[in-house]
Amino acid sequence: MSSPRIKRQRKRRRIDTDGEPEFQVAPMVDVLLVLMLFFMAITSTEVLKRDPKLELAEARHAKPNDSNKQHKHEIVVNVKWDPFNNVALFALDGHDYKSVDDPLLQGALGSLHQQDPASYVVIRADRNTMYSNVSDLMGVCASAGIGTVTFAVMIGGANQQAPAAGTGGAASH
Repeated sequence: MSSPRIKRQRKRRRIDTDGEPEFQVAPMVDVLLVLMLFFMAITSTEVLKRDPKLELAEARHAKPNDSNKQHKHEIVVNVKWDPFNNVALFALDGHDYKSVDDPLLQGALGSLHQQDPASYVVIRADRNTMYSNVSDLMGVCASAGIGTVTFAVMIGGANQQAPAAGTGGAASH
């Protein structure tokens, strides 16, 4: 009769002699699905910030956007111009507001600034938007306690090819 120690050694030899270990596919698929969901969620929140339909104004002397700078403190407000109704429409985090005087817009800006006191506003205004609408938005930012406002613009003059709308520079006010 063999002892339990000898039985364990024989069992180990059988396992070791089976060849190379099997590659487990199911856990790898799980990891890939989690990574894919993570990147989809991050991408969709970034897409909500920038409206690709906006035609940004051109600025010849604007400073290029610092590509090394982290943009986690940005509060992006898109200002669309509606030529049919001759009004500006405001969008913040995927929510549309019909007026800068909308208390929901003011509350959302204030809430975002309270959550992150280091935040600043990036105004992405359509080139046809009237200055008074942008000025009113800056007043709302000031009343929410936001002291830094920048503008997204296309860098270059009329004779130069401007970069894509998402890669515009920022000019400080």
